[in-house]
Amino acid sequence: MSYGLRSYKTSRANTASREDLLILLYEGAIRFLERSIEELAEGRLSEHKMSLRRGIAIIAELQNTLNFEKGGELAVQLFDLYAYMLDQLTQANLRKDASLIREVIQHLNTLLEGWRDAVRQVKSGSIAALPPMEPPADAPPRRIGGVA
Repeated sequence: MSYGLRSYKTSRANTASREDLLILLYEGAIRFLERSIEELAEGRLSEHKMSLRRGIAIIAELQNTLNFEKGGELAVQLFDLYAYMLDQLTQANLRKDASLIREVIQHLNTLLEGWRDAVRQVKSGSIAALPPMEPPADAPPRRIGGVA
């Protein structure tokens, strides 16, 4: 990637609103996961693993920034969905199974469209701002099935 394009993307992310940043994260995760499928099909396993790791990192960041106090049940449901996606991507990595990656991409696309609609409504003033994404400083780690 050229220096100019990299600078533009960095500037875009640094100046984006919280809502726009959320959209950028979803788009980035989808882009990396789609790239990982292409690289797997082409037998470029090293590149495939790097792209897959980047997609996983974005989903993990989305999960880690959920605010359970303000997000309520939606935050809990998103946490569980992100955990499922991360598990599917781990299995995809172990099995070299592109179908599991495609399934995660479908979930991400569904969420992305929902968030895009919500952002449009926020920007038009139809609804209040999106729930905060950053966890409270004193929040204990979330547990699933008794595992931290």
